[in-house]
Amino acid sequence: MIKVGTAKGYTILYDEKGKLFSLEDAEGNEVASGATQGEVELKADKLAKQAFKFPIPALKVSWLTLHQGRVTSVNADDRAAYFAYDDKTQGSHTKLRLPYDHAYELTEANSRIYAEVAKSREQIKEMEDKITSLISQLEKPIGLSYFGLK
Repeated sequence: MIKVGTAKGYTILYDEKGKLFSLEDAEGNEVASGATQGEVELKADKLAKQAFKFPIPALKVSWLTLHQGRVTSVNADDRAAYFAYDDKTQGSHTKLRLPYDHAYELTEANSRIYAEVAKSREQIKEMEDKITSLISQLEKPIGLSYFGLK
């Protein structure tokens, strides 16, 4: 990939093998591509004129878990957005496939829900610890030695 310029805060790259131009956001995520530099510059202009401004504070839902972070960019070409985690234990960022993955703007109401989920997670952890402790107190295990086998 060769850097050929910038447009509206995005880096324009050219892939010599694929003969394709692409736009990258500040975090290195591809947000658009096209056959010509002019095409990706138009897409950069369109992205810059959107009503929303990046990064967007957000929550990402993964099964029954909420992750706090930010949506850093959107790629209209492949209908995806990029989510950067605040807590780096999940990695630094992930691609959100917008038709399938779920993310929500971090509003005041959603912050309260996030806090309630975190509190519930702690209660679950306490219950799991209690169960583990109780199981460790079981006596007279039936194993090989019970039957005189080694």
